[in-house]
Amino acid sequence: MDYYQDEASFVRALQAREPRAAQVLLEEYGGLFKSIALRWAPGLDWEDIVSDTVLAIWQNASRFDGSGSFRAWAGAVARYRAIDAVRAAAREIPAGQHTELEALGAAGPDEYFRSQLEDLFRGLPPADRDLLLNRYFYGYSPRQLAQRLSLSESALNTRVSRAKKKLAALRKGEISHEK
Repeated sequence: MDYYQDEASFVRALQAREPRAAQVLLEEYGGLFKSIALRWAPGLDWEDIVSDTVLAIWQNASRFDGSGSFRAWAGAVARYRAIDAVRAAAREIPAGQHTELEALGAAGPDEYFRSQLEDLFRGLPPADRDLLLNRYFYGYSPRQLAQRLSLSESALNTRVSRAKKKLAALRKGEISHEK
């Protein structure tokens, strides 16, 4: 980003569609876009996904409102481009050829959902994270989970309630994420 003083000036140049900004976008963020494409669309042409991402950002830079990190916004664009590529590839597979679709499935809805859960629970202590996942994601009843953790149901419910409050506070930004 040596060409621009800071991220804000870079974003302004991108929104003004300065040709140099597109080049800087690819130079500075190309590695990020490639890693996202490889993670979310394994087996697909990552170069096409990176190109689509750069074009999408170039065409829609005015949608970035500056309220958050440009890097995070650009990463989200790359992730959605990769997911779109997986969906497009899945539509091209003839009916009955599920083995190829299953190979693409690593970046499909399950991977997307897992990633969203990781983002949601980032910052919670591991014990709280495991407690909420077991209770609400894996479907353990309070009784089953209490027995598994050698707690009374009342103690379990108290821990679950506290973990949910911590999660809500994290989401609202009232407490910071753990390192």
